[in-house]
Amino acid sequence: MTNKRMIKKLLSIALASGIAISGFGFTSLDVNAANTNSYGLATNIKDGNILHCFDWTYQQIIDELPNIAAAGFTSIQTSPAQPANASAGSAWYYLYQPNGFYVGNAGLGSESDLKRLCSAADNYGIKIIVDVVANHLAGDHTNIDASLKDSQYWHNLSSGIDYNNRYEITHKDIGMADLNSEHPYVQEKVKNYVAQLKSDGVDGIRWDAAKHISLPSESCGFWSSVIDRSIFNYGEILGGPVGGNTSLANSLMSEYTDYMSVSDSVYSTTVMTAFNNNSVPSAYGNWVNVNGIDDNEVVYFAESHDTFSNNENEEGWTKYISQNKVDRAYAILGAKANSSALYFSRPSETNKHNIKVGVKGSTHFKSNEVAAVNKLHNSCVGEREYYSTSGNIAILSRETGASIALGSGSNQNISINNPGGTLQPGTYTDQVNGGTFTVTDSTIKGFVGASGIAVLLKSSNQDNPVSNNMTLYFTNNYNWNNIYAYTWGGSSSMNWPGKAMTYAAQNDYNEATYSITVPSDITGVIFTDGNGNQTVDITNDISNGKGYYITGNSNNKYTVGTYSLK
Repeated sequence: MTNKRMIKKLLSIALASGIAISGFGFTSLDVNAANTNSYGLATNIKDGNILHCFDWTYQQIIDELPNIAAAGFTSIQTSPAQPANASAGSAWYYLYQPNGFYVGNAGLGSESDLKRLCSAADNYGIKIIVDVVANHLAGDHTNIDASLKDSQYWHNLSSGIDYNNRYEITHKDIGMADLNSEHPYVQEKVKNYVAQLKSDGVDGIRWDAAKHISLPSESCGFWSSVIDRSIFNYGEILGGPVGGNTSLANSLMSEYTDYMSVSDSVYSTTVMTAFNNNSVPSAYGNWVNVNGIDDNEVVYFAESHDTFSNNENEEGWTKYISQNKVDRAYAILGAKANSSALYFSRPSETNKHNIKVGVKGSTHFKSNEVAAVNKLHNSCVGEREYYSTSGNIAILSRETGASIALGSGSNQNISINNPGGTLQPGTYTDQVNGGTFTVTDSTIKGFVGASGIAVLLKSSNQDNPVSNNMTLYFTNNYNWNNIYAYTWGGSSSMNWPGKAMTYAAQNDYNEATYSITVPSDITGVIFTDGNGNQTVDITNDISNGKGYYITGNSNNKYTVGTYSLK
């Protein structure tokens, strides 16, 4: 790579990611950042939390953007934008029975309205995630895209899925005929829709019913074809990808995360169930305990539209749980490190058929306790976590903040252990009620108010601690499928192949640049695809903002060049 090309590459990365390049004096906006970020939102979707504006129109969301930003939500998830046999006032589930793969107007607003939303959200540093239904179309094929009506585009099997049979999960109907996801034309249709959404300003996609679409290992190229890695992707996987075979389920789930983040409905349900029973969860995550799945590839939720809006026998069970109990669960899930959590705007109706398209849901997301959890999540990006319980008290501790939720009760003075000594000693302000908590190496003491939730952040009169972390970058100029960074020395502790890096930007050569935050005292780093390809050991001049790219091969390991990003 010539020096001239390297300079151009660095400038293009800066244009995309808003990083000032040492020696060039050039700055721009981050591809994931707002023009200004006075709300302290995370600059990366994976580092922030998501507000699900279920069934809201685009204009209703636009009207609430100042409040959504003030509440600390990095992203907003909308209902599906595809054409459907629906309009304002239709039952919500018709949006999940689309007629094709393009932006329609089924009661949420036009494509122009969606563009306005994306543009307005950018001004607040908020990202827009659109729900995409790709597994099926409307059961009545009368109004679906005429080019998809031919039988070759459908699996044409019966309904009645055996969820212990993976083939049936990916090929049988879920109430509507199952699209032949293996067919190149179907893939092309969905890929073009993704491109349209991206062109309209959408920053991410939630893939509905993702477990019902096969993986490359199952002779299906759908995900490898349609996923655009330059935007955020996460798949709805309720339960697991298959039942009755834990080994297969874990393997499949790990493969899904090669293409997208995934919902952890198993752990989310565990946490919500515990608080509903006036207790606190003892478990710690689910899919993050599976080899190959990192916590930045997981999305949690206290409740979702599936757990609220369906009938009881269709998993719609959280609608009967008080909002406060849901908030207590969110206080733990929304405070976790690296991962994202979704907060659901509840409809005013609980009957499945009375929940309507275009009817704005609850604005309880503006409450002190919810906003405080998001503030903690955003303030502690890059910090480790430690979850613990003390009696009937749950605490999710970060290094400069913590979220505390009582299993039951409220208005209590508490004195609990500082889990793992993770929370730095000092005086903290409860962001929910304004009270003071005192933290030592071993204890946390203070008063939890009426909500049963306390969120601690360092008091404003204390100096912020000097960061013990640094950020490294890697430009994927050899098109590896996955990018991991393995570090050692100092306070680093990780297993091979290391941690998955986070997508940061795309340069003019369509090469993706990834970032990772690591301890500043590491003594070595290797970049790898986790599948046999790796760089040489890098042990010299590792510093904050240093970037790397591949220059060649030596003894079956890739040599690297460097650049500086600050």
